[in-house]
This record gives sequence, C-alpha cells and structure tokens, in this order.
Amino acid sequence: MRREPRPLTARQEAVLAVIRSWLTEHGHGPTVREIGARVGLSSTSSVAHQLGRLEARGLITRTGRDWSTCVLVEEPPARRPGLRSRGPGGGADRYERRPAP
Repeated sequence: MRREPRPLTARQEAVLAVIRSWLTEHGHGPTVREIGARVGLSSTSSVAHQLGRLEARGLITRTGRDWSTCVLVEEPPARRPGLRSRGPGGGADRYERRPAP
C-alpha cells in the first residue's frame, strides 16, 4: 500500500519561497539566519529543522556542508494519465513488444 505524501506546512512553503527568491536575487543560497529573518523565526535551530525536513523530502539538497549551499531539486514534470514516455527503449508498446523493422 502506497501512502500519499503529506502536503507541505505553511512554514515549509515559506522557507522554500525564501530560498527560491534568494537564489534568483543573489545566485547562491541564503544562510540560516537570513532565512529566519525573512520567515520570522529567531531560532536558528528551528530554521535548520525546517531545512532538514525539506531535504529529507527531496525538495532541496546541499552541495557543501553549510545550508547556504542549498539548491532546489528539479521537480520532475507532472505526469498526465494516458501519456507514457517511450523512455530509453524507444518504441516498445505496453506489452514490451518492439515494432517490426
């Protein structure tokens, strides 16, 4: 049984929005204190907790040790029902048969 992922909390959405806008404005990730100032959190521990949750969900990743090296993870395009990618096999139908040459 597959469980649906929980929606992001309002605070997580706010942190993601800050990271997204900061990356656009400055070209690098914000520090924990800069995120806290924009979101309204004075505790760096609570900001780090939110960042850890976003990282665990696969929405952000770090290229270094510090949170200021965080980048947004590219989201895969939404799949629409009825459309399938041919993928690397290129032409196999749903029964994995290949078209005749």
